[in-house]
Amino acid sequence: MGFMNKEGGQANGAENSKPFIDKMPQTSGSPKILISKLKYHGRLRQLFGIHIVNVLLSMCTLGIYSFWGKTRIRKYMTSHLTLQKDRLEYTGTGKELFIGSLKALLIYLPLITAMQIPFLNLLLFPLFFGMISLAVYLMLRYRLGRTRWHGIRFSLGGSIKKYLFLAIKRTFFNIISFGFKIPKSDIIKWSYIANHMQYGEEKFTYQGDHKKIFKTHIITVAICFILMVVVSPTMIIMNIENIENDPVISQVTVKNHSSKESHITTYQEGSEGNRKITEQKSDPKELLNAFIKFALPLYSLLLLSVAVRLWYHAALWREKFRGLKLGNIRFKMELTGFDLVKLYGGNILIMIFTLSLGKPWAIQRTLTTFTNKLKIGGDLNTLYVKQTEAIKQGSVGDAFAADLGFDLGF
Repeated sequence: MGFMNKEGGQANGAENSKPFIDKMPQTSGSPKILISKLKYHGRLRQLFGIHIVNVLLSMCTLGIYSFWGKTRIRKYMTSHLTLQKDRLEYTGTGKELFIGSLKALLIYLPLITAMQIPFLNLLLFPLFFGMISLAVYLMLRYRLGRTRWHGIRFSLGGSIKKYLFLAIKRTFFNIISFGFKIPKSDIIKWSYIANHMQYGEEKFTYQGDHKKIFKTHIITVAICFILMVVVSPTMIIMNIENIENDPVISQVTVKNHSSKESHITTYQEGSEGNRKITEQKSDPKELLNAFIKFALPLYSLLLLSVAVRLWYHAALWREKFRGLKLGNIRFKMELTGFDLVKLYGGNILIMIFTLSLGKPWAIQRTLTTFTNKLKIGGDLNTLYVKQTEAIKQGSVGDAFAADLGFDLGF
């Protein structure tokens, strides 16, 4: 292999993950493109064992061990990822995550507190979403800096101030354009990240086109608008009319208002004499009926709207990798909206029915889904890179993204 480690030696191999020739039709005379894929060789049973130990130790240490537990999960999964027979390596530590979490609280708590103040939260709205983008950027910066292949580390440079200003500006444009600028903003922010990524001394380059995902964005937004603004009120009006016209429900309602059994009357002795306190019983059947007729359909429409938007996110993932290059190496992501629906829908069901104990299963499903859909085109043997000096990257962004609920998992 042409990848040299820091000491100048060859890196050791791992499980078989041989590159294969792309089977897509080629034009006559054109060279065949060598396609490589990331392979995950981890076992769910082993991952569950690590997770159970992490949960027990976190309970014993009041959550402190969770940072070391998260690091154990990352090291296991990274070490079981191979590219052309060679394992990846994760070098992060639990101590880094713990210290980063303490620092992130100094940012998170004041920001969330300020967002609760009327009028001030409107002014801070672009800043809040800008901070979310910054947290994701810093999270990638930390994790790339702790990931190696062939002994060569990845890295993410750039200026934190410049990216924060860019994220706030793009959020402002998204708001005043009523969402029409979202595809352009997503590509611009990713362009900044991708063009500052490196593998050793070799720099990634990226040229994306937001117009390629604009149509998907408009279609999915239009469908969500119809579902939430047109269909939802129509369903509510129809349900109200059905309840008013339902003779059984009307009789139950009249009976509840007129029956003496629907009231409990008690007397309390006080300084001013007897006081009559009347409490009215709630009918569980009525509450269940109201939930079925109102809350459940609206909740279903909300979930459907979220699912529809996954087609845009899949298109965004494809565009992120379509324009990405590392020297002569190209990338292709074949993720679809239906893939994301199956992935996230299945993960939600796993977390619900296992009471969150199935989290390792959900994480592994996410990793295998994305790695199976990613193709790396080009001969990796021709890519020669040198190690770079380690860039000091804190884990504040990693912890901050988790606090805001935007942790990207593994």
